[in-house]
Amino acid sequence: MSDSRVVFVDECPDGLVEAVERRGFTTETCADLDAVVEGLDAVDGVVFCGDVDTELVSRVRNRIGVIPVFFLARDGPQGSAKSAHGNGAIVIDYPKTEKAVAAVAARIERAIEFSRWASSERDSDSLYRTVVEQSHDAIFIAQDGDLRFWNRRLTELTGRSDDELAETALLDVIHPDDREKVRRISETRRRGGDAPVSYEVRLVDADGDVRECAANVKDIEYHGSYGVLVSMRDVTEQRATEAQFRGLVELARDLVTLVGTDGRIKYQSPSITDVLGFEPGELVGRRVSDLIHPDDWERVEAVFERALRTGADGTDPVRYRHRNAEGSWTWLESIGSNQADTSVGGFVVTSRNVTEQRSYEQRLKRYETIVESIGQGAYVVDDEGVVQFINEAALSRTTIPMSAFVGRHISALRDAGYLAADQYERARAALDAILDGESDRERFEIELSLPAMNYVVEFTVSPILGDDGAVEGAVGISTDVTARKRYEQRLNALHASTRRLTGATSREEVAEIVREAATEVLDYGISGVLLYDESRDALVPAAFTDEAWEVFGDVPPIPRGTGLTWEVFERGEHNLYRDVESNPKRFIVDAGATEELIVPIPGHGVFFVASLDEGSLADQRIALAKVLAANTRAVLDRVEREQLLRRRERELASQNEQLESFASVVSHDLKNPLNAAMGYLELARERYDGDELDRVSDAHERMAGIVEDVLALARNGQTVEEAERLSLGAVAEEAWTTAASDAPEATLTVEGDVAVDAHRGRLRQLLENLFSNAIRHGGDDVTVGVGPLADRDGFYVEDDGPGIPPDDRPRIFEAGYTTSSEGTGFGLSVVMSVVNAHGWSVWFVESDAGGARFEITTESDR
Repeated sequence: MSDSRVVFVDECPDGLVEAVERRGFTTETCADLDAVVEGLDAVDGVVFCGDVDTELVSRVRNRIGVIPVFFLARDGPQGSAKSAHGNGAIVIDYPKTEKAVAAVAARIERAIEFSRWASSERDSDSLYRTVVEQSHDAIFIAQDGDLRFWNRRLTELTGRSDDELAETALLDVIHPDDREKVRRISETRRRGGDAPVSYEVRLVDADGDVRECAANVKDIEYHGSYGVLVSMRDVTEQRATEAQFRGLVELARDLVTLVGTDGRIKYQSPSITDVLGFEPGELVGRRVSDLIHPDDWERVEAVFERALRTGADGTDPVRYRHRNAEGSWTWLESIGSNQADTSVGGFVVTSRNVTEQRSYEQRLKRYETIVESIGQGAYVVDDEGVVQFINEAALSRTTIPMSAFVGRHISALRDAGYLAADQYERARAALDAILDGESDRERFEIELSLPAMNYVVEFTVSPILGDDGAVEGAVGISTDVTARKRYEQRLNALHASTRRLTGATSREEVAEIVREAATEVLDYGISGVLLYDESRDALVPAAFTDEAWEVFGDVPPIPRGTGLTWEVFERGEHNLYRDVESNPKRFIVDAGATEELIVPIPGHGVFFVASLDEGSLADQRIALAKVLAANTRAVLDRVEREQLLRRRERELASQNEQLESFASVVSHDLKNPLNAAMGYLELARERYDGDELDRVSDAHERMAGIVEDVLALARNGQTVEEAERLSLGAVAEEAWTTAASDAPEATLTVEGDVAVDAHRGRLRQLLENLFSNAIRHGGDDVTVGVGPLADRDGFYVEDDGPGIPPDDRPRIFEAGYTTSSEGTGFGLSVVMSVVNAHGWSVWFVESDAGGARFEITTESDR
């Protein structure tokens, strides 16, 4: 390696430079660190004598790339390993002997050889870092049965030093019983045959201990010759654990069954022979429902379905009858562990034969095993109320050892100050009911006073029965329900706030109720509501708590796109902002709030809570805040609808009043003079008879028609207050009798009936006007059709007349517009007024016969 260069920094151990040069390297020693970095043009390795300097490693690699960087640590590699890991440093013990110096020189040579070889591979940087610097696996390169390169992990795994490994053949570290397998695999691989790339092999370390390893092998060309790159992982402890658990399962007296989520047996332990008489594997593939007594199956199935539905880890013990090899029934008690979401893919069920009742001691032992494995507190007392057992969970919140209570009466809890007198009496009364045989289950809540805080605990107490059925003691299970009780209190307060919200009639009142709920429901002092003001296009403070005003001050309207509140309002998703003061989007600077939860009230604004302390907003109250915001949105929607409805009602009342006044004017102030004019005309005919009087009579008749149409238009335009369910066909027949009285050749066709909610008189007026319009424009022999719409709620009226010219269609519903010399121009305006009064809609289209077709949809928008 005469073309390889190694740079030494600082004073290195005696003889190390010479030892490296003897291995064919050109060396250079420097004292100035900056000069070292600046002079790195063609260097294969750098050796520092001293503590690890990760910054210097980075400078070296930024300058020349990934090369071995060694540190000779006087405190040993362990003291520097943590800081060096992942930064590219190779930490070596500072050599103090001639033999150690030679070993360091050999290691430097191997690392540089490997670095130069790795640099020719793809992803060379990643390969070098993984193998040399960061791997937790033992990695080495072997050629012709000898080790050419290895990382530090191999020395740790074999217990041999670098010098010893340099003199050791590969097979010498392999367990004698595995050497032939390794030799056979190696020869097959060398010949290019089908050899495994991964297999297990045992190593023997320097102390003679056997290590089980998982090996992965890759063929390589190392410096021009065939070799293998091997990665070995120590799996000794893993295999031992597997063997231990396999032994526990195989040797367990209880029956262990693996049941898939499809209800079929996937595995049963050998104890099935002792428990049920079957051979191991005989029942694999069978459905458990076929093996359990029909009278018990529904109960067993419910237990496992509940576990699957809820995702619970385990099930309560369940007793049932199981068919045995003789065809009779054996009583089993089983406990299932839900492993459906793991690689197991089913339930691990542990079962025991309980056909013969176990003794009290066996049952108590089982109870102890169960309660120690659950997260709830568990207590066992004898028939005198003396504590026999307490699990660790029961004492997890105290510093008092279990021995302080075991063997003492339960009154020790009161004497220690954990139970007030009234709370103790409640617990004592429940326990007495169990021990006296008056109850087989008692459930009650008590408050525990502990140094840190007070807790609400729910107790369930059940009797322990002896073989003769007598009560020999009691077992109690305690559950901390403090959070649940507090949550229930908050839910009750939320319901109360919701009831108050339902009675609100304005946006301001809604915002004020939400402000009060922030304290009563969420227990957040800093909170408020900002509502959107369309006229300002801004979020405007509507209600803040006193604490919020103190923190944020006088908050002005927040313009569109400004601050965190707009970010949430526009996105429509809540957000919990941490470290608000450093957030560049904050609207108010130097407010002092550390965290802020902002929840959108879609379409209306936002609801926020804030805290001056870190982490105080990350609890279940966030969910309640979202519910409160959702309720607020619903109420604000209702308030807006009601305000709109009241405004609409006022507008309609005013409109009806105006129409009624107009109808009165038409009825009296126009009809009366017109009737008088007609009377005078008749008198004139007695004195004079001429064409002029006929034209005056025609004008009077036309004026009378216009007055009647205008009167109908005014009255039909009033809002329909009361409607009834009518048959369209029946009303159409009535309207046709009137409209077609002077056109006996005209035909009405009712094509299917439809029920319509309408005012009878106005619906008839609508149809009469459409029929008259069809006869006027289509002639006395016109055919008119009436029927339901096919794709919408409503009906149509069509004819086979000449239709309406396209240029005239946009104006057909205008008052006074007509294309007939005999028409008043108000007929279709009356139709439109009736449609509007009912809240319907009307469209004009051309009929299939080329005539006019009017489609009325009866889906009211009011």
